[in-house]
Amino acid sequence: MNIIGIDLGGTKILGILADEHGAVRKRVRKATEGQKGPDHVIGCMVEMIQELIPPEGLDGIGVGVPGPMDSVKGIVYEPPNLPGWKDVPLRDLMLARLKLPKEVPFTIVNDANAAALAEFQFGAGSHRVLGRPIRNMVYLTISTGIGGGVIADGSLLLGTAGMAGELGHMVIDLFGPRCNCGNRGCLESLASGPALAREGAVVVAARRETSMSDTVGGDPAKVTAQIVEEAAKAGDPEALKLMEREGLMVGVGVVNCVHAFDPQLVVLGGGLTNAGDLLFDPVRATVAERVMPAYRGTFEIVPAALGNDVGALGAVAAALEKIRGR
Repeated sequence: MNIIGIDLGGTKILGILADEHGAVRKRVRKATEGQKGPDHVIGCMVEMIQELIPPEGLDGIGVGVPGPMDSVKGIVYEPPNLPGWKDVPLRDLMLARLKLPKEVPFTIVNDANAAALAEFQFGAGSHRVLGRPIRNMVYLTISTGIGGGVIADGSLLLGTAGMAGELGHMVIDLFGPRCNCGNRGCLESLASGPALAREGAVVVAARRETSMSDTVGGDPAKVTAQIVEEAAKAGDPEALKLMEREGLMVGVGVVNCVHAFDPQLVVLGGGLTNAGDLLFDPVRATVAERVMPAYRGTFEIVPAALGNDVGALGAVAAALEKIRGR
């Protein structure tokens, strides 16, 4: 099979041509240039697809886009990192420009859901857990935001309007900080990259003894999640405390997911997982302490396996679902 997957991000667009096993045959990358508006970005994606179509023809196309969006109607609402995108009928606009043969399936999917589908079909979820094939899985991406996706009995859980799996917006602190979604105390507001940077800035502003202060010249506004992570890897006590807190917050989110979905596998991806054991150790410890006893020993927590291709491979996986009639 020849399947095109497009991953639309806030800064870049990645397009791939892959087969039904997730083997990538060709890649195309462009800057998103989101400030130029939806028409420009849609034009770039259409050009990428046209460039990726092989001479022997195409079996399907999938496009992964940031939420919130309605995957059933193909409408993208107001993604925070795409200025000017408000109720954009992306599927219809792209189909009008592409003029595809009717037999070529075209699907649009939330990017975090797509990543979950990719890890399920081609990555961490393609292995066995406790000797059994994976049928139920939760995916969390921990980066600038926190997104997620749920595989239930072998299929992506979409919900009524295709908007299921917004796991970053489960509330874990009723009186917590305001989230970009407008709510308070969401997992994203407490455990995303910006949230970790915010906590690091508090440490620097309080003039505690930390190498992070030297790195940013004493300016709390310059603290990033990466700076916190690097300081923790170097053994900085304050940064290590922050990574412990980060793992606690993510771990509480994982506990909620385990109780809600009873997965065999919890896959953690995104930039903050580059911290390795500094994140995974406190996550696993928190889950072991807080999950109900009946769930213990029924699931594993593992890092994502597909790296930077995960979004585009997820779009490929979504196209495969469409081809197979799921």
